[in-house]
This record gives sequence, C-alpha cells and structure tokens, in this order.
Amino acid sequence: MNALFSRYGIAAALVFVICLFSALRPDAFPTMANAGSIMSDNAVLTIVALGVMVPLVIGQFDLSPGFVASLAVMLTAGLLSRQELSWPIVMLIVLGVGVMIGAIMGTLVAYLQLNSLIVSLGMGSILGGLVLFYSNGQIIFQGIPAGFLTLGQTRIGGIIPLPFLYAIVLASIMWFILYMRPVGRRLYAIGGGPEAAKLIGIDVNRYIVGSFVISATLASLAGFIQVARLGAGHPTSAQAFLLPAFAAAFLGATCFRPGFYNVWGTVLAVYLVGTGTTGLFMLGAESYVQPIFNGGILITAVAAARMGALRKADRMRRQAAAASATNQNSAPAAEAGQRTFATS
Repeated sequence: MNALFSRYGIAAALVFVICLFSALRPDAFPTMANAGSIMSDNAVLTIVALGVMVPLVIGQFDLSPGFVASLAVMLTAGLLSRQELSWPIVMLIVLGVGVMIGAIMGTLVAYLQLNSLIVSLGMGSILGGLVLFYSNGQIIFQGIPAGFLTLGQTRIGGIIPLPFLYAIVLASIMWFILYMRPVGRRLYAIGGGPEAAKLIGIDVNRYIVGSFVISATLASLAGFIQVARLGAGHPTSAQAFLLPAFAAAFLGATCFRPGFYNVWGTVLAVYLVGTGTTGLFMLGAESYVQPIFNGGILITAVAAARMGALRKADRMRRQAAAASATNQNSAPAAEAGQRTFATS
C-alpha cells in the first residue's frame, strides 16, 4: 500500500484538490472554462519545468530558465512588432538564442568545472540586464500580428488550449527519449555517479552541455508561447517561473519513479500546484498567498524527495546485508556437503 501511494500520491492529491475546491466553489471551479484556464495558465510553466528537470537528472542545477524565458518573451514581442518578422523566423531566432545560452553555460560547467549554481545564476543576472536594455523596462504590446496570437489563444473544441497540447507533446517526446532510448539511460547513469559513468564509456561532458542546451531551449520556447498567449511582452513576467518549476521537478521525483526526476511526475506536480493556487484565489486568497504556497511546496517537495532517497538507500543496504548473510550461511553448508561427499 505504501509503495502504491508513493508512486501515485501526486495523482491522488490532484484528484483530492479538484474534489475539494469543486465542493467549496461548485458554481465556478468545476467548469470547463476554469479547466481550460488552468490548462492554459500552467502550460508554459510545464515546459519550463521539463527543461529544469533535465540538468537535475544528471545532478546539475540551472537557475537561469526564468531569465532565459524573459529574454525570449521580449525578443519575440520585439521582433514581431518592431522588425515585423514572420513568427516562424522569430521562433528560429529565439530558439537559436536559447541553444547558444545553454551551450555557453554547459561548456563552462563541463569543461571548466565551474559550479552550475554560480554559472547559471551569473548568466541569469546577465540576461536580466539584457532584457532591461532591450526593452527599456517597457511592455511591448503594439504591432503583434493577430495570426501569431492564434498559436497561444486557440482552444480545440472550445475547451483544450493549444499551449496545453504543446506541453503534452513535448512531455511525450521527452518521456520517450528518457525511458526508451539509450541517451536517457546514460543521463540517469551520469546522475547516479559521473565517475562510474565515465568508466563505462559515457562522454559525461557532452551530456552536461546537452542538458543545459535543452533547459535553455525549452525556456526560450516557453517565452515564445507566453507572448502568443498574452499578446504582449513583459520584461520580468517569466522570471516568476523559476521557483514553481523547481518545486514541480522535486515534487515529481516523489511519484511514478520515486527518487528519480521524471517527466509525468513533473507535469502532474505543475498542475497540482496550479490547481491548488487557482482554488485558493477563488476562495478569496490574496496575491501574496501564491509565492508562500509555492515556497512551501518547494520545501516540502525537497524534503519528501530526500526522505525517499534515504528510504531507498536504507532498503538497498538491508537487501545487501540479507544477501551477504545468505551467502555466509550457505558457505558452511556447502563445505559440510563437500566433506560428507569426500568421506563417502
């Protein structure tokens, strides 16, 4: 029973939260319009969280995605409105910038052996300055083409928003790569022990660079989609994604594959937190409740992940001790059998 709950606890918690707020606000919460809003509002965060998760898999931290997404937001809005470029070209430019940022950070971490926390924090500060320089601290909202806005504001069947479908497609691709392809197994092997991974022939440095590239690229894509959703570019709006993205990644590591950062656990965690905050706001909670809620979730998630890792290590020690005891008990019996055979 404990194993079942540890695997599907977040899914059960999401169902409980939905039922709770549906009972408390039956007139507003259990509606298709609210469900569509929750799916759309948290789709961009889901993409950021999936990016954050990849460096965590190999034991690295990337604190820059909020700033990368903010730069992508302003570049997208600016190139569409000021330079009047088409959205496919803008998307290629924005994603290319994300790849370059991730490659720089990954190279510094992998080949110069710099601490990933320091590198990503420093890069985030640089990007924050570039955002303010490019935007002059102003919101860009004029001149964004209506055709581009359909990418973020269209709802399939009037219910399911396109950004939610983007997030689910990306999550499915990442799940396939991480769990069905050798590259995924190598990433988890590096997270389990970089030195051991090197001994079995894995190019650890290359995978470290790749993980930062994926994180920055997904953050850039998230910023691009955010402009399509809102129809404007705000210099600092995407910076708020960092804390809930990490909370979702750590909370997701407590389910499906407890002790391992995983795709569907991260996705469910995003929507658990998002559904909870939406329900609280519908009950009249003030705006300051959300950062408090997100911070509490992050601390709880890290603690739960840590306890899960300790339980896993303790279970492995017990299994090793039991196997050792079995071998020790079987050895005298085997020697006695040999002596009996020799005597006869």
